[in-house]
Amino acid sequence: MTTERRAAAKLATPTINLASIVYGLDAYMRSRGGHAGEALRRAELEPGDLTDPDRRVPLIRYLELLEICADVLEDRQFGLKFGAQYEPRHAGVVGNIALASRTVGEALESMGRYLPTMVDATVHGVEVSDGVAFVYSYYIDPLMMSYRQKGDWAIAFACNLMRVGLGDPRWTPQEVLLPQLADETPAERRGRAEIMGDNIRVGHPWAGIRFDAGLLKRPMATADAMIESLMRHYGDLRLAALPEQRGAIEQLRREIARALVKGEIGIEHLANATSTSVRTLQRRLKEAGVNYNDLLNDVRKTLALNLLENETLALGEIAFSLGYSEVSAFNHAFRRWVGRSPGDYRRLRATRSNSAAEKNSEPSAAGSI
Repeated sequence: MTTERRAAAKLATPTINLASIVYGLDAYMRSRGGHAGEALRRAELEPGDLTDPDRRVPLIRYLELLEICADVLEDRQFGLKFGAQYEPRHAGVVGNIALASRTVGEALESMGRYLPTMVDATVHGVEVSDGVAFVYSYYIDPLMMSYRQKGDWAIAFACNLMRVGLGDPRWTPQEVLLPQLADETPAERRGRAEIMGDNIRVGHPWAGIRFDAGLLKRPMATADAMIESLMRHYGDLRLAALPEQRGAIEQLRREIARALVKGEIGIEHLANATSTSVRTLQRRLKEAGVNYNDLLNDVRKTLALNLLENETLALGEIAFSLGYSEVSAFNHAFRRWVGRSPGDYRRLRATRSNSAAEKNSEPSAAGSI
C-alpha cells in the first residue's frame, strides 16, 4: 500500500459526546465539594462540551477528565461512584433505547448497535457460555488501559442499567472482571462491593460483568414500545450521519477486534460478521484504500499497545487475546511494528511511568521546571 493510500485510510482521532456520558457532572462535583470548571480547564475542555448534544471531543479528553475529577476530589473511586449514580436515560440514544427495549438481551444488543452515536473506537460485546452471559467493552485505541476511572465508570453504569431495567435496586452481577485494580482500604473495598458485588477478578484483558444468561430473556421493567421505536429511528439517523468512510472502516475494525477475542481470524469471518461476501468486502476495503491484512495488523497493534499497559497480563495471555497461537509470533510482529520486543516496550513504559510519578510527588518539582 502506498503512503498516500495509508494516509487516506488513517482514522481521525476517536471522539466522544460528553453531553451523553457525563451529564450532571457539574452538580455532582459541587455536591462533593469540588468544581467541574477546574477539571474541565485541566482537561482542555469547555463548559459547552458537557451540554451540547451534537458536540464531540477527543476520546482521550474524556478519559483524562475522569482522572482529573478523581484528583480534584481526592477520591480514587470517583469513576465508580459517578457511574453508580448516573441515570441511564441521560446516556443519549444508547441509554434510552436500552431502557425502552423489551428484554435485557435486546437492551444490551441495542447498546452495541448504537454506541457509535456516542463514542468511536469502542467494542461492546455479549457472549453466552454454559448458561452465563458475559457483557464487556473495550477501546480500539492505544494506551487507554492506564486510565482506570473509565473502567470503573463503565462497570458501575452497566450495573445501574441492569438494576433499573430489572426493577431491582440491589442487583449485582455474579462476577466482575477488571484489567487492573489499585490497592484499596477496607472502606473502599466495602464501597466497591456495594456497587459491584464482592466477586471481583482482576487481570482480565477487558472490563466486563458476568451473570445468569437467563436474565437476557427477562422483560425490562422500563420497556416502552413507542419510545423504543422513536429512539431506533433517531438512532438510525444518527448512525447514517456519521462520515461514510470513517463509519465503514470503524465498523470493520470493531468486527476484527471481536473476531480476535473469539479466536476467529480470516477475511471470511469478517465477511460473515458484516453480512457480506468476501468479494464485496474486498471491494469495499479497496475503495477505502486498505486491505484486510493491513487492517488486521492495525487492530492487533492498537490492542497490543493497550494490553501491555496492564502489568497483570502475561505476554502469553496478550498473544492469545490477539489471535496468536504462539508468543514468538506475537513477539516477531510487535518488533516489526514498534522496533522492540513487547517485554522491552513494557519495561520502558514502566520506567517512564515510575519516573513521572516520582517527579510529580516531589514538592519542588513544579518550581524546578
